[in-house]
Amino acid sequence: MKNGTKPMYQQISDDLKRQIATGELAVGAKLPTEMELTKVYKVSRITTKRAVEILAEDGLIIRRPGRGSFVLGESQKYERKQTAMFGAVVAGIAAPFGQCLIETLSEEVWEREGSLLLLQSHGKPDLEADAILKLKQLDVDGLLIWPSAGEYLGAEILQLIVDRYPFVLIDRQVKGMETKSVGTNNVKMTKEALAYLFSQGHRDIGFVSMEPSFNSSVEERLEGFIESHADQGIAIQRGAWLVDANTELLQEQLADLLQRNPTLTALFVTEYELAVRVWESLQSLGYRVPTDISLICFDSPEELAGGVCFTHVKQDEVAIAKEAVALLKRAIEGYAKPERVLLDGELVLGDTVVVRKQ
Repeated sequence: MKNGTKPMYQQISDDLKRQIATGELAVGAKLPTEMELTKVYKVSRITTKRAVEILAEDGLIIRRPGRGSFVLGESQKYERKQTAMFGAVVAGIAAPFGQCLIETLSEEVWEREGSLLLLQSHGKPDLEADAILKLKQLDVDGLLIWPSAGEYLGAEILQLIVDRYPFVLIDRQVKGMETKSVGTNNVKMTKEALAYLFSQGHRDIGFVSMEPSFNSSVEERLEGFIESHADQGIAIQRGAWLVDANTELLQEQLADLLQRNPTLTALFVTEYELAVRVWESLQSLGYRVPTDISLICFDSPEELAGGVCFTHVKQDEVAIAKEAVALLKRAIEGYAKPERVLLDGELVLGDTVVVRKQ
């Protein structure tokens, strides 16, 4: 079927259009896969991919992620061109990090004349899996996923990778797997936070986090913590790390940590909710914040109930949301190359760090 006046992908596209027009490929019929088309037309996959993209651009087919491409009828073509449907699965909605993110996701999708179906997992892996399945059943064009923290990546997310289903991870990444993700440059911003503590005279600094298993954000913050000490030539006190903080046992854990490390003058806490618990536990143990122990963390509202504002790294939720939607749009349009976008945050000075005289 070679025709020297047209590129091969255009010839294949024209032939498929002819089959649709004559009914050889009826409305609702599944188009052969790109790999199957490469065998039929004896061309590369890049060529068949472009041919199929032309059909989609012309509104002749609909591409169902993980299922294939299907021929559309006239009424379906009109409906399909009106709006794109995005699905979002989020761990939760909280003021320090999450609320502004979700609001911006909705605004960005709306500005792109799309619709957003949002489900919460409340940080529970089983609810996250159910939400992903429900949104796939609703035939959303792609998924925005803010995963729950856990020891393992959810099986449903792994299946999305296998199926090449368009999705973007927010505030997480999957090491060694080809995905699109967006989040804060945790290493860089942790180093900025530690540099500030060093500038205030602190040298003995503890690290407090929940179990970092799979939570790539926590792992990256620990990496930044280690690198910041190396950059300054300051020895790390590994015995001053509490990486399995338990909210029910936190007061006892902190008492033990401080007893074993009496020279500690500051604690870096990986997230706001945990920092609040640390602050409360220190108060109960008789430590004054920041006079005795300074605290710095990621994210914080304007002030705590007691009128205290944490010195913290503020993540740019607006920029993260905008990048997430842009990445997902590219994925839906067929740009499958893995992408990871890391964004800067801002160090906000509050009431929980004091100058420590040497």
